[in-house]
Amino acid sequence: MKIICSRENLLLGVNTVQRAVATKNTMPILQGIKLKTENSSLWFEATDLEIGVRCKIPMEVKEEGEVVLPAKLFSEFVRKLPDSDIIMESIDNNVAIYYNNSNFVINGYNPEEYPEIAYINSAETIEIPAAVFKKMIRQTIFACAVEETRPVFTGILVEVENENMSLVSTDSHRLAYSKVILPNNEKNFKGIIPSKTMQELLRLLDDDEILTVQYNNSKIIFKFNSCQILTRLIDGQFPNYQQVIPQSCNTKLLVNCKNLLDTVERASLLSRDNYLKINNVRFNIEDSILNVNQYSEMGKISEKIEIEKEGENVAISFNAKYIIDVLRTIDTENIVLEASGSYSPCVFRPENEQNYLYLLLPLRN
Repeated sequence: MKIICSRENLLLGVNTVQRAVATKNTMPILQGIKLKTENSSLWFEATDLEIGVRCKIPMEVKEEGEVVLPAKLFSEFVRKLPDSDIIMESIDNNVAIYYNNSNFVINGYNPEEYPEIAYINSAETIEIPAAVFKKMIRQTIFACAVEETRPVFTGILVEVENENMSLVSTDSHRLAYSKVILPNNEKNFKGIIPSKTMQELLRLLDDDEILTVQYNNSKIIFKFNSCQILTRLIDGQFPNYQQVIPQSCNTKLLVNCKNLLDTVERASLLSRDNYLKINNVRFNIEDSILNVNQYSEMGKISEKIEIEKEGENVAISFNAKYIIDVLRTIDTENIVLEASGSYSPCVFRPENEQNYLYLLLPLRN
């Protein structure tokens, strides 16, 4: 393999795929980035066997070939290259990089031992504007579980039924739901996509792109621009989330989103160094006032926020972090909170928005 390229294009390829490189794997070659020429382009590829990322970068190809280079060394070296034309030439499994009047040789792996990523070419295809899908991911990904004791909770459920598309996530303490309309779509799909894959889509997608989705029973591939992201679907049964969403409430209030976010963030400071790791805030809803309280061995705080309320007065305790997470994703001026008692699930919605909701279980003091 022999190519001529710019540092900028080389760095673009490395940055696109490097987060798919395996960090914990018994196969050392998975800690590498595969480079493969095709016509007048160079494909960059990385995988940890759960997610695979490929991208195509245009450059001048003098000789066809492929190599696998250790990702950490290769990426760090590319970042330190000067802004000039760069020549890369493979020598057996190694690569010589020529720049200015200098050269650097990286010892690579045998590309024939690199696992072939089985990309799918399914006839089942869905298209969605990237900006729309990114917003749905942002509205749900924060509610995914971090611990892998129940794998289905570590991903986002994607459901497509004709023109309705929804994303749902839960860690069993909270649930986030986002829905959009896909005009003229007649396809159906249901699968749990790992949160790592969704994070990569957030990072790599440009808002003005169209995202093409192809899938089968075990895998899904996202195609956009010159990139492809393939991932395995998470095995398991996602809980019936529709059963836990309340259909009515005893208390409904409208509150300014920024005012509530600022208040809860101030209150949560009292638990930052709390050795008990208690991060609860108490909402006392009475008439037209929401009183937010927090206390710990570090101190206490009480703030009042004006609200519009319908229904009963109620006092509820929440995990402050879970409140902050949802308030940071809502882009409307006001938020609606619906409650049915001190210990019943509460629903948060953007004002005048029926396609997004956040369900949160109160704490029991």
